[in-house]
Amino acid sequence: MQTSPLSALSALPALERDYASHELSVSVHRRAFRVRAASGRQAFWSRVGAGQWEPQTFDVFQRFLHPDHSYIDMGAWIGPTVLYGAMLARRVHALEPDPVAFSELAGNVMANPALHHKIQLYPYGIAPESGPLQLYAGGLYFGEQSQFGDSMSGMFAAPGAVGQPCREVDAMDLERFLALNEIDDCNFIKMDIEGGEYAVIPGLWRRLGSGRLPTLYVSFHAPEPARREALIRACVDELLLCYPRFYGAMDAQPVALERAVDAVGDWGDDAPGSPWRRLEILLGAGLVASHEEW
Repeated sequence: MQTSPLSALSALPALERDYASHELSVSVHRRAFRVRAASGRQAFWSRVGAGQWEPQTFDVFQRFLHPDHSYIDMGAWIGPTVLYGAMLARRVHALEPDPVAFSELAGNVMANPALHHKIQLYPYGIAPESGPLQLYAGGLYFGEQSQFGDSMSGMFAAPGAVGQPCREVDAMDLERFLALNEIDDCNFIKMDIEGGEYAVIPGLWRRLGSGRLPTLYVSFHAPEPARREALIRACVDELLLCYPRFYGAMDAQPVALERAVDAVGDWGDDAPGSPWRRLEILLGAGLVASHEEW
């Protein structure tokens, strides 16, 4: 289940390869890469270059990626983090199970001849177990405009959704993925998998090794109120077992993670400034779990 950008793209239906109309240069932190953008994507890439799309993510990458180590990008989407990360890390292992997003990702990688030899693409996702995986357009946040390729596809359907598009894709558990691809130099994992964190982290992260685990940068996606506490606490408990340090990506400041979770009394209180909303903003913007200091 390993593939190169060229072979991956040629294997996809032509309908899903209709991404390339203009080649653009995008600069992030004075590092430039190229993308092949259809008209519907040009505004997005302009936001990336203007520092208006997840600037904290690029700050995290600049701090923790290292030229002597590879990193794993779980939820690579169309490649903004992959292309930037390839300029900082020894190698990028990029996973994207959404076939529409993957075809665009592969095209963007191929637009960068100086980088694509450092990028390995995998057209599948990470899951608790290897095998077929149901992938839902829009994931937890499915709406009328949701479609595959829009960055929101996930392994969990939206509660009560009717007619939510679904595709069967391939998935692999993380331990097997690391072993099969002989990845032994990874110091960083980025995880943005639209709610899949609640399946991939609890009870499993500790199995990645007894030594110094790679720094994890994870974006959490808020589930419905009835499941919030159980799902988030399960992830937090696992991370507390695995890492000594936590930072909020937005401000690079240390986070007392257990205290922040315990402060939430009402997990359904969505009022601005409530303890739940403060925690949701912190986790949604990205949490860094590490053995390293920022």
